Amino acid sequence: MRLTLILIAVLTLPGLAAAQTPPPANPPAPRWERKAELSLVSTGGNTDTQTLGFGGSLVYRPGLWTTEARTAFVRTENADVEMAKSFIADLRESRALTTRLEAFGRFGYLVDRFAGIERRSTFDAGLGYKLLTGPVHTLRADAGLGYSKESRVTGDDQSFPLANFGGAYKFQLSKTADLTNAAIATAALDDGDAWRFSNAFALTAVMSRVFSLKLSHDLKFNNAPVAEFEKSDRLTSVALVAKF
Repeated sequence: MRLTLILIAVLTLPGLAAAQTPPPANPPAPRWERKAELSLVSTGGNTDTQTLGFGGSLVYRPGLWTTEARTAFVRTENADVEMAKSFIADLRESRALTTRLEAFGRFGYLVDRFAGIERRSTFDAGLGYKLLTGPVHTLRADAGLGYSKESRVTGDDQSFPLANFGGAYKFQLSKTADLTNAAIATAALDDGDAWRFSNAFALTAVMSRVFSLKLSHDLKFNNAPVAEFEKSDRLTSVALVAKF
């Protein structure tokens, strides 16, 4: 981990030095954004484990509409035996109502054996507002109402109407480095104890026109977890990201 942090710092500091004067105006957002990433952690000797992760994201802006899609997969193996895996797929469709206000619909699908979840489907719709519009700082807050249906490996399944409150922040440290953080809190409208919170933090440093190095930390907290499972899960990883 120390080596990873040093490497991130080495890649980031030159860009920070070049960021004394931010661009005077907001550059237009690209029509397409496509990314793929791969991470691998392996240990040997007394402990023989391997964790593989890969994912991708896509943003499409044809005009007033914006499509955001993301998928991620993580698999852990110990002595050639699969211990746990998770799969996430999210889709968010939004339409601009003003330069800052937008209406959105969102769907999420989750398989998370780390937390004892066979599958979870969540959908909601609501409004988002851009508090900061860049170019250095961008911040969007949103709120929506929806429904969640979850199948669990043990105990009773869980389904409820929900209210979501979230935010997405980006700090453009320099032309070659950025920091992002996305958080969402989910409250069950029929059960005050069944609430969830997730947060995804990432620091990305550009290495070339195509490739970047990303250090990320994801936190998931479920106040009403599956029986015999912990309330929180954390995942820290370093990934190679390709932009195309």
